[in-house]
Amino acid sequence: TLDHVQPLAKGGAHASGNVVAACPPCNRLKADLLPVEFFLRYPWAGRNFIHYARAVHRALKRQARRAVSLAFAEAA
Repeated sequence: TLDHVQPLAKGGAHASGNVVAACPPCNRLKADLLPVEFFLRYPWAGRNFIHYARAVHRALKRQARRAVSLAFAEAA
């Protein structure tokens, strides 16, 4: 689901810079909380966030390396 980082109810905009992907249960729990309020109330969510952020970062790095390797192979 899409979540507004700065909730609309608290003046956040419906803009690409304020929207992130969130699993439905976390999105429901966050409701209209600010990120700091959410992570203070649900500390486990912060640990999950760090875990998945690292996993996404590693996957993006692998894909970037692969894309560069393929580009060089095609250019040769």
